Amino acid sequence: MENLLTTLNQVTPCGTSSGFVELFEYELSSVIGSNAADSWSADQRADFMMFYTLFSANTVAAFSIRDALRRENVENLTKELIIELESDLYELSSFASGLELYELEAALDQYIEILVDGDMGVDGTIAAITGNYFKTFFLTLHSLDIENRIKMVKSPITL
Repeated sequence: MENLLTTLNQVTPCGTSSGFVELFEYELSSVIGSNAADSWSADQRADFMMFYTLFSANTVAAFSIRDALRRENVENLTKELIIELESDLYELSSFASGLELYELEAALDQYIEILVDGDMGVDGTIAAITGNYFKTFFLTLHSLDIENRIKMVKSPITL
């Protein structure tokens, strides 16, 4: 299992959660404002809002954990950080256990398809790159295995 700081550094190169969330909100507003979304049912709109809430909360949690690891100059969770970051760790753990990987991937693919909307030009390419970056980010967060990482820190080491 790769250390947590390296993994988070790989998917959070843009610096701050506020910058990431701002870009994310911009892209999602393009999805909800699209012609494709005009024909969504109430359930599809509710699912979109649920994803938006999950994505925002998990983005903030990921950046908070990354920043705390950097601040403490450690690569993985410590007992102290588990206590400090309890709500952020809970967010990521709930995200992974409450959402099936195939559901997450299907939703992200749908949103990317809406963003690109058949545009083969520069705008479509930028939308595809941005969408796939978000997809990588959220699939990585989903696979962090936070619960196991916490267990490893809390369990006594036996030889």
